[in-house]
Amino acid sequence: MICAFRLRAHYIQLLFILFFIVSATSQEEKSHTLPDSLSYKTYDYLSLRIHENSADTIASIRYINSYLAKAIHEDNGYRRHRGYILLSRFTKDKDAKYTFIEKALLDIKSLDEPNLIYLYRHLGTVYYSYFEYEAALEYYLKALKIARHTNKEKAEYTLLYNIALIKERIGKHNEALSLYKKCLVYETHTKDTIGSIITTIAIAKSMHHNKKYDSASHYYKKISDKLHQLPPIYGSIAAVDEGINLYAKKKYKKAEQLLIKEYSQINFTLENQKHYILATLYLGKTQLALYSNEEKAKEYFTKVDSLVSQSKAIIPETIDAYEFLIKYNKKRKNLKEQLNAVTKLSQLIATISSRKINTIDIMHAEFDVPQLLKSKEILIEQLENKSTTNSVKIVYLIVFILLLITLFILQYKRHLKYKNRFNTIISELNKNEKKSTLNPNTSNAPKLLLEGIDKETVTSVLKKLDQFEEKRGFLQKDITLTILAKKCDTNTKYLPRIIHAHKDKSFVNYINNLRIDYIIKEMIENTILQKYTIKTISEEAGFNTAESFARAFKNKTGIRPSYYIRKLKKEETS
Repeated sequence: MICAFRLRAHYIQLLFILFFIVSATSQEEKSHTLPDSLSYKTYDYLSLRIHENSADTIASIRYINSYLAKAIHEDNGYRRHRGYILLSRFTKDKDAKYTFIEKALLDIKSLDEPNLIYLYRHLGTVYYSYFEYEAALEYYLKALKIARHTNKEKAEYTLLYNIALIKERIGKHNEALSLYKKCLVYETHTKDTIGSIITTIAIAKSMHHNKKYDSASHYYKKISDKLHQLPPIYGSIAAVDEGINLYAKKKYKKAEQLLIKEYSQINFTLENQKHYILATLYLGKTQLALYSNEEKAKEYFTKVDSLVSQSKAIIPETIDAYEFLIKYNKKRKNLKEQLNAVTKLSQLIATISSRKINTIDIMHAEFDVPQLLKSKEILIEQLENKSTTNSVKIVYLIVFILLLITLFILQYKRHLKYKNRFNTIISELNKNEKKSTLNPNTSNAPKLLLEGIDKETVTSVLKKLDQFEEKRGFLQKDITLTILAKKCDTNTKYLPRIIHAHKDKSFVNYINNLRIDYIIKEMIENTILQKYTIKTISEEAGFNTAESFARAFKNKTGIRPSYYIRKLKKEETS
């Protein structure tokens, strides 16, 4: 009776899952239907309507869905990919955007090189907008490779500019500056006046980040009389950047004059909110530098806090405002406002760290995260009037210290363990010894495993396994026991027994270990692999998923692939 009930429940569950799949599929098809009024329209017509309605999301998506429905119906890979890319541009939901991108990638084989450049550049821009800089850089580099191969100079330098933006974001200002300069040479050569002005603004800012303040002012002056050719926002950006640069040069009065002038002319909009906040911040800093006026500075820094809260902008320089507000309120024993500033500063630093934005700036912050968290706990305790005895505090402190020491020891031991394993891997690679398996009389080979298999067959199979390894046949993603047995002119019963006897491994471990041995060596010889994502590296090694690669790597080496890559990079820079 119980078994029958369980069987019935299982059957109902399967029906439910089937119903869900069918519903989801029909819902997706329904979302990409072609209305009768648009059924005879061309792709060009629909593209034009999409462009004309770009400000109206609902109308745009209607035309995009019609465009996509037409492409799906006609099985047009190029048009289908284009439809999914358009949907990814108009949707605001991150998961939905990534889903559309994944669908667009399914038709990648139907694209020519110019469209591949566009696709990879779009993917890079999407990842950049979500602060996933490693993935963004990967796609920009793919597009750059194609652009250079096909001599698409304009696309090449657009991509170099995008890569420079990533370098700027993660604090590699010297590398960013080098790329900006290359772009400027190209734009000057092609007489791209607008592009050269925008790039010069970027160079001036990059010079400032590289602490070349006079050079930054030089570039600003070069284009100051040309800024009228651009929308007003660029003039505001350049002027505020130069005001900040003058402050760094300790020309506080000039900095104040320029910032006040610009502050009165720009509005707090989505386009210029960052520079509006920066202008407010540095006007507060000039109040301290010029006049030692803490009250006026506090007004500006409080406004910075208000603007940041309103816009949700993440700007590393605003750390200075919160540090000032913490000290200011601590001095006046305003615990509530001090706690508010501590909380917001800790959140800001945590977000900056997670997004890897200007990490160099974070390193110089006066308040580090542990100190902020500790201050926050103390302030909360004071505000809530917690009455705890000194003995209890001491016990908590001792337990906390002991916990920290324990964690430190465990982490240190783990680090040594991983380091030793890494050194062992490198040492074994340096030996560069290849163990031949051609001798079928290996004393360690369990005789029972080879019972019934003649020596000639074993010798032949081992020879072909050596050839298989030399030709790197294990990198084939879909390699199976059946395929390898066929390559070795044997059957699926003999081959695993011979592998087990002479390799001391199962078939799966044998293939996985060959792949791992190959990739750990390849990453040393081909350093560009170190810049790839784990997923891309796993594909290079012949694995179908990043998870199976990471698991096989850990089983073989005892360390994670991410640790191995970090150590390789560290070895190169040291």
